[in-house]
Amino acid sequence: MKERYEKTFLALGTMNTIWACGNNSRRAVSAAADRIMDIHSRMSAYEEESDVALINSSAGLSPQEIHPDTYALLERSLRFSELTDGAFDVTVRPLTSLWGIGKNKDYIPDENEVAAALKLVGYRDLLLDKGRCTAFLRKPGMSVDLGGIAKGYAADEVRRILLEHGIGSALVNLGGNIVTVGLREEGLPWQVGIQNPMSPRGGYIGTIEAEDKAVVTSGSNERFFVKDGVRYHHILNPRTGYPAESGLLSVTAVCCSSTDADALTTALFVSGTASAMQLLGSFGAQAVFVTEGGDIFLTEGLANSFIRS
Repeated sequence: MKERYEKTFLALGTMNTIWACGNNSRRAVSAAADRIMDIHSRMSAYEEESDVALINSSAGLSPQEIHPDTYALLERSLRFSELTDGAFDVTVRPLTSLWGIGKNKDYIPDENEVAAALKLVGYRDLLLDKGRCTAFLRKPGMSVDLGGIAKGYAADEVRRILLEHGIGSALVNLGGNIVTVGLREEGLPWQVGIQNPMSPRGGYIGTIEAEDKAVVTSGSNERFFVKDGVRYHHILNPRTGYPAESGLLSVTAVCCSSTDADALTTALFVSGTASAMQLLGSFGAQAVFVTEGGDIFLTEGLANSFIRS
């Protein structure tokens, strides 16, 4: 009988669970967990000695040499920022810090505060030097935040490590960033639940059959508050400085890369469905959209794998 091993732990600001089945599963999962902690130590904005903290504390002062992993993910983040015309912006941290949704109870910044923070957001002011492996923010007060893409990157790294250890069946859940490896033990596809953004946590609008896929959801139900009849959620539009108003409650992306899916869901939630097909096509991705009216829209590639609840 094949060995099965599961590990759950806290990193990257969320709970992470790795389950694997294979003759080397304990060693594989342990190595994957170590890799996540390594990524956390370099890319978390909350770790004082991380690459990200170093870049942010040196904004407007001097370029900082960083680890190649961090550099590569920043480079990839800039590519997403360019492709989405700033709907995904790795320099959005001044705005997220200002709003503090999920931390500052029911706080709504005034127009002047938002305008001041917006002046510190702009991916074009993040300068990367590949030869020196450095990153530099042009303006004092600017800051980067890899929270919208680092979990996806970590999930891809977990999959790579599991495969290198010969694992043929695994399920990775990094705070809702799901990666499936192979099939379930019984030879059937994994069933990944898509959360219903209109119901309490635990409810699903349906499931997606997934084999060797990443499934990532961004939704306005994760962190929000209602004040004076207005709902404020944590997914901010880097162009306006306010919670995104795209007519969507959630976006789920399905593709081979969890890194891509992580960034895509944020960008699509901000920009809406108007240019979704072109963006999804650029990454070979499929998507599930839930609108504020409760309608569910699927891209064509999910017609046979999405099962409504």
